[in-house]
Amino acid sequence: MGDCTDEKMEKFKEKLSKLLFELITDIPESLYTPSEDSDEKIKKIIRQASLKAATVSATLSVPAGVTGVLTSIPDIAAIWRIQAQLVSDIAATYGKFAQLSREAMVWSLFRHSAAQLVRDIAVRTGSRIVVQKLSFAALEALLRKIGLKVSTRFLGKIALRAIPAIGAVGNGAYSFYDTTEVGKTAAAYFKALADNPEEPAAEDAEIV
Repeated sequence: MGDCTDEKMEKFKEKLSKLLFELITDIPESLYTPSEDSDEKIKKIIRQASLKAATVSATLSVPAGVTGVLTSIPDIAAIWRIQAQLVSDIAATYGKFAQLSREAMVWSLFRHSAAQLVRDIAVRTGSRIVVQKLSFAALEALLRKIGLKVSTRFLGKIALRAIPAIGAVGNGAYSFYDTTEVGKTAAAYFKALADNPEEPAAEDAEIV
């Protein structure tokens, strides 16, 4: 029984890492365009995305236990896609979609929740953060570590799902907060790019 559970947990972690890699390597397009009131528009975009993430997470909350964890993959996938779209929309609204690299997406999505893992991606240059370019192998390794961290944290919350109502509310609230933080990170990054176009957009050196 224990071996079976461990095997399912490993499958969960593997699926999560694969999902994350697919998400990062397939950056979503955006229908947004630059405007004079970009800051106000982005506040609305962040709030809309956060509410959507909270609703999806609460609706898809599942029972506790191994079965619940394995069937939660669609929940996590849906939230990450909402957040990735949010980052794309923010970049487009500031007129900097062309600067939305895989590394910038990783930085925006996990700066607040996996700071230690993504700290080497970016450096401060002048008045803004410069995102470094990663080799394919380095990016893959980083995403694997992030996937492990996320899955470990997620497994630690299994008990919360034992009570459906509390689990739904808790998951919804966390997804709202998490998505809002993603939006804030992306907004700060791309606003700085828009305000300081003369500064370099990325480092030429590749981190291997």
